[in-house]
Amino acid sequence: METVCMCNTPMDLGHQQVLLQLLLDPDFLSQCEATSTELTSLRVHKMQHSDNSKTHLVAPEQLKDENKIQFHIHQAKGIMICDQFLLGLCQEGETCQCHHTRYPYHWQVMRKKKGVWQSVSESAQHHLEKLYSIINHSLVTLVEKDGSKGKVNLNTMELLSFGPYGDIRRLSNTHDPLQNPHLHTEWHVYWLDETNWKEYEEPISQEIINAFESGLQNYSFSCEDQQYALDLKNLIQINLTTEQKLSIQRRPAYHTPIYMVPHLRTLPSGFRGHLNPHAANIPGEDPTDGYYGPYPASWISCPSEGPIYVQREIAPSEAVYRTVYTLFHKSLSEDTFLVLGIYRIRQQYLWQKYSSQKEIMSRGLSTEETKQLEQHLFHGTSAESKNAICQMGFDPRLSGQHLAAFGKGSYFAKNSQYANGFCSACKAGLRYMFLAKVLVGKSAVGNADYCEPPVISSSGPPFDSCVDSTSSIYVIFNSSQSYPYFLIRYKLLSDPVMLDDS
Repeated sequence: METVCMCNTPMDLGHQQVLLQLLLDPDFLSQCEATSTELTSLRVHKMQHSDNSKTHLVAPEQLKDENKIQFHIHQAKGIMICDQFLLGLCQEGETCQCHHTRYPYHWQVMRKKKGVWQSVSESAQHHLEKLYSIINHSLVTLVEKDGSKGKVNLNTMELLSFGPYGDIRRLSNTHDPLQNPHLHTEWHVYWLDETNWKEYEEPISQEIINAFESGLQNYSFSCEDQQYALDLKNLIQINLTTEQKLSIQRRPAYHTPIYMVPHLRTLPSGFRGHLNPHAANIPGEDPTDGYYGPYPASWISCPSEGPIYVQREIAPSEAVYRTVYTLFHKSLSEDTFLVLGIYRIRQQYLWQKYSSQKEIMSRGLSTEETKQLEQHLFHGTSAESKNAICQMGFDPRLSGQHLAAFGKGSYFAKNSQYANGFCSACKAGLRYMFLAKVLVGKSAVGNADYCEPPVISSSGPPFDSCVDSTSSIYVIFNSSQSYPYFLIRYKLLSDPVMLDDS
C-alpha cells in the first residue's frame, strides 16, 4: 500500500506559528488539522508536566493498597497517567499533577449523585481493559454490588441505562516509547469493512495515532490515489472522491501481568522478579523432581490461629506463575478467559499427609517411574466449595455429585478446559480452579462401579489410580494422594464486569 503523509516536511514558518500559538493557548491544538508529529510530542510533554490549575478544583481520589503504596487520581479531564510514577522516578509524590495509578491504564465511573469519578475494583480494571483491547467487543454488561446492571458501549464510551452511574472513562499514559520504553500504550487503529474490522497499515496507522494523541479532531491522508478525511471526534472515515463513510476505532494492546511486572515500580518490591527471592524454580513445585519433605514455599508461615490454611498470591514475576498461567491457557483461550490471580495454598496437616504418601509410593521405583509418580492436574470447583477443599483436601466420598463414569473418587484433568466445565461462578462472576498435586502412579482404565482401583494381577497390588481411555482424566480414591497446591482465580470474559467485587 502506497501512502502519502503530510508529516515528514521540515518545520516551516507556518509550523512555527502553530507551535507558538500552542504554547500560548493549549486549546488551540484541537482546532488544527494534523500536520506534524512535533505537535504530538509537545502536547504529551505539556499534558504530563504542566501545572494545570484545574486539577486543584476537586480533590483527587486517594487510594492506598495493603502495602501502603499511595495512589491518587485527579477529577479533571485531560490529565495523563504519570509515566515517571510507573517507572519509580516521580519526585513530586502527592503533589504530582498527573495520575498515580498502579497500571498504565485506569478505569473509573462517575456516580450521578456525587458527581465525582471513582475507581472500579482491581478485577474490573483487568476485565475492562482486556475487553477494550479486543476490537470485536462493543457492548459490555456492568454489574454493581447490589445487583443493578447496565451496559457500556466501548466504541463510544457511553453508559447505557445504568441507574447509579452517569459516565465512564479510561485513563491512559503516553504512547511514546521514548518516554516509557516498556509500558507505553500501544494503540491500534481500525476501520470497519462492512462487518469486519481491519487495521490500518503503517505509516498511516502511526500518524492517525499521533493525531488522536494530539487532541486533533480531523486528519487527512492519501492512499492508493484516494484522498481520505478522518473525523476523529465522531470516529468516521470519509473517502473524499466517493463520499463513502466508514466507522473507525482505536484500541490498546493488552499486556498481561507477566509482561508488565518486571517494569512496573507501582507494585510491592517482592512482586518484581529482580527483587523477589522466590522467583526461581522451587524444589517440590516441579512434579517430576521426586521431592518429598517440608512444604516447598517455606517462607509462607503457618497460621498460629484462625483458618487452618494460608492462601498467598504468587507474583507474576515468579517462574511458577508463568508455568501455571501457561498450563491454564493451553486449552482455555486468553481471548475468552482472564486470569485474575494465582495462589499457593499451605495446609500443614494435608501437606504432611501427602508428603508421607509420596514417600511410601516412591519406594522401589526407578528414576523414570519416580518422575511419572506425581502430576499437576486441574480440578474445577464452585466458589462455595473452594474453602472446604483448602481446609480438608479433596474428598473421594463426594464423587457422584457431577460425574463418576470412571469410579467413585476425586476427579482431576490434564487440561483446564475439561475442569472448567465443573466450575460455577460466584455472584461477582469469579471462578476458581485448582492445579493440584496428584500421585497418579500406575493407572488402569476406570469403571463407574469402582470404589478403589483394580488389582494389577490376581496376586499383585492394586493400581494407584484410574483413568479414562485417553489418560486425560484421573480418578483418585485415597485423599492422601492429592493436595490443593495452586488455586487459580479467573473470569469468563463474556461474564458481566463486576465493578465492586469486595
